[in-house]
This record gives sequence, C-alpha cells and structure tokens, in this order.
Amino acid sequence: MARRVADVRAGLLAIAGWSARDPRSVPATLTDLAPGTRLKVAVMADPPGGATHPEIVAAVRRAADVLADLGHDVVEATPPSYERAIELWAALLLGDISVQLPLLSTVISEEGTGVLTSLQDRYPVPTLESSISENAERFALARAWSAFFDEHPILLSPTWGMPPFEHDADAVDDNAELISDTLRPVLPGNLLGIPAAIVPVGQAAGTPVGVQVYGERFTDLWCLAIAEQIEAVVGVPTPIDPVV
Repeated sequence: MARRVADVRAGLLAIAGWSARDPRSVPATLTDLAPGTRLKVAVMADPPGGATHPEIVAAVRRAADVLADLGHDVVEATPPSYERAIELWAALLLGDISVQLPLLSTVISEEGTGVLTSLQDRYPVPTLESSISENAERFALARAWSAFFDEHPILLSPTWGMPPFEHDADAVDDNAELISDTLRPVLPGNLLGIPAAIVPVGQAAGTPVGVQVYGERFTDLWCLAIAEQIEAVVGVPTPIDPVV
C-alpha cells in the first residue's frame, strides 16, 4: 500500500526472491514489461456471482478505455469457472475456520465469532474427503486460469464489488450477502495465488474506487506496469479534507 505504483514496485523488488527464512519463497526472476509492449487485456467490469455497484463498473470501463487508447487490445472476457473459484475459496477457508474457531473466539468479539459461525451455516463445512477433492479442483482451476492468461496476459476487474461498507457492517450476522458481494472480485486471486495490482480510478457513492490488474503467476511487474499506465492518465487522488 502506497501513494504511487512506483512505491509498490520499489517495495516488491526489495523483498522478491528466495530467502532461507521463508521456506515457500522461490528464486523466480521477475521480468518487467518492455517499453512499448502492447498486450491483450481482458475486461471483466461486472464479475459473475453477485452484484456490482454501477459506479464501480463505470470505473473499470474507464480504466479499460485508458488502456485501449494506449494501444492495448482490450476485450470483454471472464476467466473460466469464476463463481466456482469463489465457492472453493470459501470451502477451503471454512476448513481452517472450523478447526480454529475455538481459539479465534478467545481473541475476537462475539459479533466476529457470530459472523464466522454464520459462514459455516451459509457454506458446508468441509470433510476430509471433500477437502481432498477441493484441493485437487483448485489445481485444475489454476491450470484453466493459466491457459486464460496465456491468451489474455492481463485481467482488469473491480477491486471490491461494492463501495466500502460502514464501520462494523462486517460484524452483523445478516450482512453476509453484502460482504460476499463486496469481497467477491479479490477472492479468486486469493485462492490461486496470482499477483494483482490495485490503482485508484475514481469514486463510487463518494468513496474511492480502485481497479484490479490481475496477471499470471510471476508477472507481478507486468501488473504494476499496466497499473502505472492507468495511473499516468487518471492521476493520483489527493485528499483535500483528510479525516483523522
């Protein structure tokens, strides 16, 4: 999180690469986007599986128009099994929650515990058998998305489907649908472990809106390069009356 995309780039380059302190790190070489490169960009302004605020849809399309004006091949496209990716994210997360809920309930509020419990009511709690099959499906889905990114190296989507919700709205049991609609666009990337860069493009309901630039694994610098191109045209919002 930073004021400009360049700051995020500097932070990423400082921490990227293998480290003995992180057994899941990899010695991958991140390749930047060469100047003048034009890509096929998939635009998904209104992701399936829930509602998207119309001003957020418009903001994504505005960013898509910027990229089209810069010469990128911008097309409407949705990655395969998008809604299933969200369901898998929920199923695998609930597997962790069902085990850790007794411990979590000692450090979070009663309202927070209630929300986690309501998620278990909304989605089936995984069994050992279903977890094995869901992890296998996760890898199959990752392969399908890799094929998608082979044809469309960049995916442009909302960051959140709805404007930021009011304080504590996520701690109300009957707000599960609002939270699900809001978080929906970031969940597939969370499930699949792919990079995404967020860049501001305007407002919705008087609150800031960012678009999300998704890419294939290890194309982090490509995502940042596309985000920088959008930022260069749209500009960086500066608060006039910051609230402390």
